[in-house]
Amino acid sequence: GTRQAGSAYAAHPRSATASFSSRSATAAGARGRMMSAFLLSVTMQASLTASWQPVPADDAWQRTARTSSPPRSGPTASADQAGNVWLFGGYAEPEGKPRHVVNDLLRYDGGSGWQQLQEPIDVTLKGGRVRDNRPGPRLATASCVVGDEMLVFGGWDPQTPGTGGVILDDVWSLSLAKQTWRRLAAPMPGGPASRHVVCNVGGTVILHTFRCLDSVLVWDAASETLKEQPTSGTPPSSRGLHVAAAADGHTLVVFGGAAKDGQMVNDAFALDTRSWEWRPLAAGAGERPSPRAGACAAPLPCGRGIVVCCGAEAGGEGLV
Repeated sequence: GTRQAGSAYAAHPRSATASFSSRSATAAGARGRMMSAFLLSVTMQASLTASWQPVPADDAWQRTARTSSPPRSGPTASADQAGNVWLFGGYAEPEGKPRHVVNDLLRYDGGSGWQQLQEPIDVTLKGGRVRDNRPGPRLATASCVVGDEMLVFGGWDPQTPGTGGVILDDVWSLSLAKQTWRRLAAPMPGGPASRHVVCNVGGTVILHTFRCLDSVLVWDAASETLKEQPTSGTPPSSRGLHVAAAADGHTLVVFGGAAKDGQMVNDAFALDTRSWEWRPLAAGAGERPSPRAGACAAPLPCGRGIVVCCGAEAGGEGLV
């Protein structure tokens, strides 16, 4: 059958092998699905090691929100310097009703919980014109916070069911203070993309798509454009629905995802933004996350690791 991967793992950067704890960890997710979390630690030496540790459910999940976010799949979310989480778009999945793609904006803070700041709207005006002050509905997009703005790159608008929808290449900036949107002039280079990742690594914004085999895209704030940055070393294979997070001020870590043929992986790679060299994170003995796609990841404070949570894995009859 199918099941949703619900484990949470934490990763810690070390030398070139990965060790995994044998403890299992699960927590109840939305609509009764199981979630798991793992902590990844990466140790920076001559070689890189990824140490995985399952996070016990009692330690991983604390219900501190005063309000809950509406059921949602495929949105993008980013945290600002104050610890607020900004969530945009995705599939709204109301209980007992068909899901639909949206372009609303929500924010979470520890004091008041979740708030909907902008409701979904139709961006197509009379005469076929399209609004330039709100992104259209989408999912499988990517975002990150830089200073006082959140950048949103591309994504997928399913449009009418059965049409396949459209892959997007637009780039948007949200002012966090004013909560106003601007569509930036330059689209994503290389063409439309969805199921990609973007990450702020020590102030350098790095975007990784399925096309990034010998380069990545780096945000140039002065020109408000993405520019190609050549890379060396052993890069991740072509993939989407992977996750990325900063291990420290100069290291991007990429984990998991799926190739175009649907084959899922559970490998991890580190990119040094000083040399722009990719290195694989070797896996040692012990438990680590299963091959999965559509997970989420976030760094812990003070370089204490990266939490990888949930996602979908292949089952005997489809996705779990």
